[in-house]
Amino acid sequence: MRSDPRTRSVVTIYHADQCDRKKCTGIKTWLAFKQSKFPSITHMRFIKRLPQIPRYSLILNPSAEDILCYTDLDVFTKSGLTVLDCSWNHTEEIFAKHFPHPRRLPYLIAANPTNYGKPTKLSSVEALAAAFFLLRSERTANELMSVFNWGKQFLTLNSNLLHDYAASNSTDEIKKIELEYF
Repeated sequence: MRSDPRTRSVVTIYHADQCDRKKCTGIKTWLAFKQSKFPSITHMRFIKRLPQIPRYSLILNPSAEDILCYTDLDVFTKSGLTVLDCSWNHTEEIFAKHFPHPRRLPYLIAANPTNYGKPTKLSSVEALAAAFFLLRSERTANELMSVFNWGKQFLTLNSNLLHDYAASNSTDEIKKIELEYF
C-alpha cells in the first residue's frame, strides 16, 4: 500500500510546449529524473497530450478553489500528482479541462529567473517542490530544487510559509496563514 510520499511517489508532467525550451523547468526536471537525481520519486511521466493525464491525480492548478494540503495525501498515494507545464499566458486554455481533484498551492513567492519575487507565478518545478513540501516530504522538495542553481533560493525565500503551511491539517488553517502573511 502506498501510504507515504517518500516511499512511492508518482508524478506526471504535462508539457504543453508553449515555453522557451532552454528555460523550461518541466523538461529539465524530467531529464534530471531520467538521470536518477530524485531517489524519493519512484515514477515520473512526461506527456504532451491532455487525455494522457491521469484522471484522478491531484492536478496543480493555480485557479482552482481548493488548496492542496496534507489531507490530500490519500489521493496522492492512490493517483499521483500532475503539474501542467504551460505558459502563464495560456493557462485559461489548459486549465479549462475538468479534473476531479484540482488543487491550487497556497501563496508562495517565485524564485525562478523569469518571475522572481512575484507571488503565485511559480515555475513547474517550484510548484512540484511546494506540493511535496505540503505533503510533508521536505526531502523530495529539496531534491527537486537541487537541480536548479536558483532552487535553494525558492526554499529559503518561502521557508517560513512552507513550514507553516505543511504544519497545517486543513485548508481553513492554510487560508488563515495566507491572510496573516499576505
